[in-house]
Amino acid sequence: MIDIHAADLPSPVEVMDELLKLVQDLTERPRFGELPGGRPGARAGNDRGIPLVCLVRERESAGLLKILRAHLSVAHPGRIPHAYHQFPDAEEENTSPSQVAEVGAVLAEVARELSSAANGRYGRHVFPRFRLVYWLMNQPTEGGYDESTTSLLTRLRERDLRGRSEEDLIPREAFDSAAEAAPWWARVVLKLLPSFLFRAKLRGLVPGREYRWLLRQPYLAPHDPGTFLGFAERLTGTLAPGRRPAPHEDTGQLAKLLVNAFLEDVRQGYRRTPWRVRSARRTVYPVVLLDGIRRDNGGYALLKLINDVRNDTGAFDPLIIISGSEKVPPDAAAADERAPAWVENAGRAYETWTRKLATNSRARRPTAWFLPLRVRPVEIEPGEVPPPATLTVRPAPVWSRTWVLAVVAVLLLGAVAASGYWRITTVAEERDRHCGLSPGDSNFKTLARLDSAGSADCVGVSSRAIPLLDGESSELRDRFMRVQEKIASQNEQVERANENNPDRPYATVVYVSAMSGRPESLATNTARLMGVAAMQARLLDDRGNGHPLIKVLLGNAGRTMQHGDELVEHLKTWMRRDPTVVGVLGLAQSRQTTRETITKLGRQGLPTIAATLSANEFPEVSSRYFQISPNNDREAVVAVEYANREFAGQDKVQIVRSTDDEDLYSADLAQSFRTRFTDGSLGRTREVLPDLAYQPTTDKDHTDARAIGQELCKRTADTLVVYAGRPGEFSDLLDGIAGTCSGQLALLAGDDVMRHAANADLREKHPSVTYDVLSFAVGAEFCGAKEDIYRKMQQIFKSECEADQRSFVDGQATLAYDALDLYAHAMKELFPVIRPSSGDLWKTISDIGRPPVNPGTAGDTAPDPSSRPVLEGKSGKIDFRGGQVPHDKRISVLRVTQGDPPVLRATCDQSCVPTSG
Repeated sequence: MIDIHAADLPSPVEVMDELLKLVQDLTERPRFGELPGGRPGARAGNDRGIPLVCLVRERESAGLLKILRAHLSVAHPGRIPHAYHQFPDAEEENTSPSQVAEVGAVLAEVARELSSAANGRYGRHVFPRFRLVYWLMNQPTEGGYDESTTSLLTRLRERDLRGRSEEDLIPREAFDSAAEAAPWWARVVLKLLPSFLFRAKLRGLVPGREYRWLLRQPYLAPHDPGTFLGFAERLTGTLAPGRRPAPHEDTGQLAKLLVNAFLEDVRQGYRRTPWRVRSARRTVYPVVLLDGIRRDNGGYALLKLINDVRNDTGAFDPLIIISGSEKVPPDAAAADERAPAWVENAGRAYETWTRKLATNSRARRPTAWFLPLRVRPVEIEPGEVPPPATLTVRPAPVWSRTWVLAVVAVLLLGAVAASGYWRITTVAEERDRHCGLSPGDSNFKTLARLDSAGSADCVGVSSRAIPLLDGESSELRDRFMRVQEKIASQNEQVERANENNPDRPYATVVYVSAMSGRPESLATNTARLMGVAAMQARLLDDRGNGHPLIKVLLGNAGRTMQHGDELVEHLKTWMRRDPTVVGVLGLAQSRQTTRETITKLGRQGLPTIAATLSANEFPEVSSRYFQISPNNDREAVVAVEYANREFAGQDKVQIVRSTDDEDLYSADLAQSFRTRFTDGSLGRTREVLPDLAYQPTTDKDHTDARAIGQELCKRTADTLVVYAGRPGEFSDLLDGIAGTCSGQLALLAGDDVMRHAANADLREKHPSVTYDVLSFAVGAEFCGAKEDIYRKMQQIFKSECEADQRSFVDGQATLAYDALDLYAHAMKELFPVIRPSSGDLWKTISDIGRPPVNPGTAGDTAPDPSSRPVLEGKSGKIDFRGGQVPHDKRISVLRVTQGDPPVLRATCDQSCVPTSG
């Protein structure tokens, strides 16, 4: 007992105040670095460290650490993480456990308390390395080597599956029951996956750092076999009941391994890295209170081990260890140079200790980390000391707080989700804008979805089938798509043939039309494309050097050709990457928009060969424009000649047309009918009644044309009804006629109604109405037809004939066939030119049927070299005679009766010739 006069003794409050000041300095973690106490001038070197604070007190002050524990519990604003361990008196111990067992038991209790929820305000403390080492040391060993290895591996895997806890939180029986209830494939996964992941952890392939750390830490390394499992076997049984460490294992090394594992877990919890936000929340170091330590109860030994491990590793341990004892540890025999300072001088003693730390630690002195402080002999009882000073904890940075991180996480997730949604919707919208194509598609830049009048069209140019964005699924729609795909397939054959024989003439043309899902549009476009495909296939079969190869691109200008401007822009884009594009064929519907499209195509210098257009004014729009079909005036002449024979009793003519000013076809054909039916030079004149004009049909309104059909039933029997409109309204007109007229009308329809007559579904809706149709070509049931064009169709469309031997193809197929043949004819004329220009093709096409410049005498049989022969097409002779419209082009008249396929009634070249029957 130290002899101090009672008057010199400090009060318990003063003792606790000084002690709390030291604890406050040591526990406060700086914002940056790891230098507790705010030591000025401290370097980030070996002088970093927290001492082992050893409080040397008399028996009267035995309650000192308990009071300190109370202050740690009520720190502001929250409890400082701490653990309290009371070492037993020597006489209370009945056995003498090994040093490893003593150290392990104390550290296990401390780890359990530090990791409790009560100490989790500033971040939960976990001890995976220490728990693994301690668990291994407590495992029993088996008999043989193989048995021991297998058993240990199994137990390690089960422990890993249970969360590497020191307690079996989930009984094995629960796992077995769950496995039995799972399906067989889940049982296979549950059996194989944990084993795979566990072995990957042992090899460091997936997260499992405690396994890697155990192989790299410095203790027991000399005998390490190099694998985790081998190292683990050395630890097995060290602390098992009734066993002691193997004779060849150093118990001191085993004890240091335990201590180092414990300290490493604490270090990892405080490691500052950008991705470890929880480390920033730790603004206070944890405290371990070791009360009643003695040399004979393992307390001194534990402090000495901690000192030695710190000397060995040189690592900073963010842990304050405060011990309470009656003598100075670690040897209870203090030398003069280690005489403890009084606790009221703790601050000065701490500064002295820090100055000597680097030297003492490098010298591995057994007391390098000890800071002994003597407490004056005052009685301190728990609950009797209300010091004015309290411990405080610096608040965590706002950005590291849980609610802030939760908000940030939610915002980040929201941003990611919003970005992902934006990206997905952007991609989806972009694909939708380009008819469902992805950006990597070769047709992506030349196809676009355009909306107008409540419907959508896929407009542009494509090397493959153009999707339809309106209408419903039907066999006719599927047939149309199959024909497009056939042309795309033949395009690939054309490219291969060109590679195999580059001496053959080669060019690319674009089939442009008004594509939509409407039945009448599907029927005619299918027929035209079948004709194009047949001609393209015929060219592929001709393998001589002078026989041309033609690739056919597909183009859509909208259901009423309303997007011709956009089509031309897409075509220009395609032409920039493919200079072999030299012309256009097809086109549809004589409208104002079609006229504008022809004008723009002509400005690009492209020959344009229309298959079915007939407006009288179109040839004047562009010198590059040609047509296979006759014009409306020629059609009106044929209508008059046919009416003179078939409808001789009808003296009046009622023309039905559209009110749409944009529909040039209807207005122009009606005017041609009006002019020719009053032209006396054609044999007779008829009274032409005022036109009946209908509003174009919309998706919601079909009433106007139907009402006109009802009105026609009021006409007298001597009236011939001549329809100069579109097939869509013709169906509505027939609705009105079929439901109102008691007898048959004399009804003659213009050529565009062939789109209606070629569609079996539309045709069969009104079997009671008989009507005649002017047609520029005659269709056929191609599967049994003998003509060359139909034989070629039979070859390339076998599936169509297999499905229905009576498959009908409209006569517009022959018009499109002839349009492509016109390009082939011009390319043959230009041979040996193998890459003809659009200008060369235009000039050659213009010369077809051109009369001689210097016609000879009647007896002169020598041909004039300036003349060009007439082209014998499948739809009739093509004789331009220096113009752009065939001269006296054939027109046929067909009759539809009882909804059956059209039957030929007359063929008109220079004059109309009726057919038999």
